Parts: sequence; structure tokens; C-alpha cells
Amino acid sequence: MTGRRGLGLIPAGAKVLATVVGLAIVTAFYWFFDGHNTVGLGTALGVGMGAIVAAFILFAGYVYRDASRRGMPPIAWTALALLVPNGLGFVLYFVLRKPIVHPCPKCGHGVASDAAFCPRCGQSQVAADVRDSWKVS
Repeated sequence: MTGRRGLGLIPAGAKVLATVVGLAIVTAFYWFFDGHNTVGLGTALGVGMGAIVAAFILFAGYVYRDASRRGMPPIAWTALALLVPNGLGFVLYFVLRKPIVHPCPKCGHGVASDAAFCPRCGQSQVAADVRDSWKVS
């Protein structure tokens, strides 16, 4: 998966929220340190904290969209990713997520890409030209 395709999975609302919250944190840190001699420190802290919080929001948006794409409960996995501390929820999601499924040509049920048969209707998932190439002459 290319980086551009991965960023396309993040919902637009999460991108907007990450931008707004990140800029609000930068502004808050700048104003807090405005009367001090350490304006550069406040700006640096604000940029760092804003980037961390914005990345956290973008990861949550990615988990939500990716979980729904993989047929997993998106709200539950997003909550798990957000609530387990130190980013371990995100690691758990990426370790435990299901493979992407494609629809069965006969019944439309989701089938794993490495499955030979549909679990619902039993339709073979191997293309006809691939089956013919395996025949012994």
C-alpha cells in the first residue's frame, strides 16, 4: 500500500479536527509563554504537543476507516486504540486486524484473499484459467 493510498483512508473530518486541534495547542502554548522571555520555548513545546495530538487523531481516524473496511467493529476498535495507554492500543489493532476480504462472485459474502472456497456457498475462488494451468497434459 502506498503512502498516498493510506492517507486517503483517513476521514476528512479527522484531518480537519487534527489540524484545528494542533493549531489550537500551538496557539495556547504561544499565548501562555507570551509574557515570558521564553517565547521560542513555548512555540517549540506547542508545535511538539500539537503534532503529537494531531497524529493521535489521524491514527484514530485511520483505525476507524480501516476497521470498517475489514469488517471489524470500527467504534470498538477505535475506542480500544484510543483508551489503551502509550499507543499500545494502536499496536494491538495492527497486530490483530483481520485481512481484507473480497466479495464472492456467486453470493457476495466476504472471502479472504487466500481462501480457495467461499465459506458461505462453497463456490471455488480460483479463476478458471488458473485451474486449467494446473492440469497435467
